Amino acid sequence: MGRNKNMTVREDASGFTLMEIIVAMIIVGILSAGGLMVYNGLIGSSNVTAAVQSISKLESAVNSYVQVNGGSIIPPAGITLPHAMQDNNLIPASWTVNASDVTPPNKGFVQSYYIATNASPGRYDYVIGIVAPQMTNAQALNICDSLENSISGVNANEGTGFNIGSGRTCLSNLFGGNAANANNSIFHGNLTFTFN
Repeated sequence: MGRNKNMTVREDASGFTLMEIIVAMIIVGILSAGGLMVYNGLIGSSNVTAAVQSISKLESAVNSYVQVNGGSIIPPAGITLPHAMQDNNLIPASWTVNASDVTPPNKGFVQSYYIATNASPGRYDYVIGIVAPQMTNAQALNICDSLENSISGVNANEGTGFNIGSGRTCLSNLFGGNAANANNSIFHGNLTFTFN
């Protein structure tokens, strides 16, 4: 009797060995971790971009208010600068104004922005600040660096303000010139930028 061709034993392996499955899981884990780091970096970067854009919008609104108000930055008595700007339709209608605080509809990681003016006669400077409890040191530095050419000073944690220029930069003012301090730990404070 001969062998039946239909009864032959297959000797090829159909499937993966345990080692191949483990290696595949390790590769997927490494790629996932890398992807998560990239994703977190993109989210952090988009938060910085959104904050810089909001500050730039507020800066433009203040400058427009000065033009509408005959060159004066001082609002009428009893009215905060953000309310005066809102009365002149210079702040988008979707933003909320409460005293000196201004909040856009999509806040990102910034809880609120605030605007104040120097009431001294002959002074035309103003500050725009951000309240961002979850902001990292790296994000604070990136925001400041993005605005460095349009600000005259920066103040951190409601302490002493620092001038920008003449060798003073955001890095030297906020972190003593030590880039290693501009890391992903929480900034613990607010940033206030002076414009004039």
